[in-house]
Amino acid sequence: MEVESLITSLLEDLKVCEEYLKKEVRVDLVLRMLEELMERLDQLKNVVEIKDIEEKARILYHRALTLATLNEEVKK
Repeated sequence: MEVESLITSLLEDLKVCEEYLKKEVRVDLVLRMLEELMERLDQLKNVVEIKDIEEKARILYHRALTLATLNEEVKK
């Protein structure tokens, strides 16, 4: 897969994750998607555009993790 199409795919996945987080739904899926996304980003560390995507992915991952923790606390 060429870098440009990989970046497009990563951005699409990030958008899906962001929309789910805005609605606070499917947090477990978002966490898994972001984990996979960050693994793919590790393979492309030297590409400048990837660094911006990686930062956004990490921020969204921590937000999803926080929401998952809060949801677990509410269920108790």
